[in-house]
Amino acid sequence: MPLKEQIMQMSAQGRALLMHREGFRTKAYQDTVGVWTIGVGHTSAAGAPEITPGLAVTKAEVDEILSRDLRRYEFAVSHAVTALLTQGQFDALVSLCFNIGCEAFRQSTVVKRLNAMNYRGAADAFLMWCKPAEIMGRRRAERAQFLDATPADALGAPVRFIAAEDLHEEEMVTADYLRVAGSRTLSATDLVKNAATAVLGADAVDSATRATDALDQARDACAGFAHGAEALELAKSYWPLAAGLALSLVIAALAWLAWREAHRIQRARVEDAVLTPAAS
Repeated sequence: MPLKEQIMQMSAQGRALLMHREGFRTKAYQDTVGVWTIGVGHTSAAGAPEITPGLAVTKAEVDEILSRDLRRYEFAVSHAVTALLTQGQFDALVSLCFNIGCEAFRQSTVVKRLNAMNYRGAADAFLMWCKPAEIMGRRRAERAQFLDATPADALGAPVRFIAAEDLHEEEMVTADYLRVAGSRTLSATDLVKNAATAVLGADAVDSATRATDALDQARDACAGFAHGAEALELAKSYWPLAAGLALSLVIAALAWLAWREAHRIQRARVEDAVLTPAAS
């Protein structure tokens, strides 16, 4: 694996693939949200030139604009990834970064696995960026571009592939990818458990208060019944208290079920630390 330079630049071949994936236009147009754009997704927010209606550029100028726009993505990839990279790997990573944005790239599992020297896992993590559905063709191409540029000795053991029912037709992902996708639920289960605990705690205090009131009023009701009060009249007097107690019990039961289910998910938590080797 060649040494990684401090700041790498996208190769001509990588730029050609990026332009093919992104497409380019030599005349200004409004994108899907109404922002004036030209070249390879260039907007005024990215710097010169400022895009105005009717602006036209040559193909050479499109390439010049792309060179300037790529610098921030090349910088982001070079500084986020501490592992050694080949030129082809770098090109694939810049293509991903250009599409998802610098901050998302820095926080991605792709970067985390690369910095842990898990090149195969990093390649599979490209597929985690799977929305919208139409992007999966590009993701598979970027993953293939990355793998093609990765030396065989850096890939390690082969990985068992598993079909994912919730993904698109003919899409295959590794068991590692499925574990990572599942691990996204862990933070959600923490929120559920914390909320359920808070509800149970508050409900317990409320129920204790209601129980004390209920005990006092039950004694009054028994005394009244003993002195000849009608059961219907007693029911009319004390039904709000009974209803409140019943509601508290229902809330407590639902909160307990939510806590138990979240705990069950956490006990069966997934790990994204290692890949599952293929069975020999």
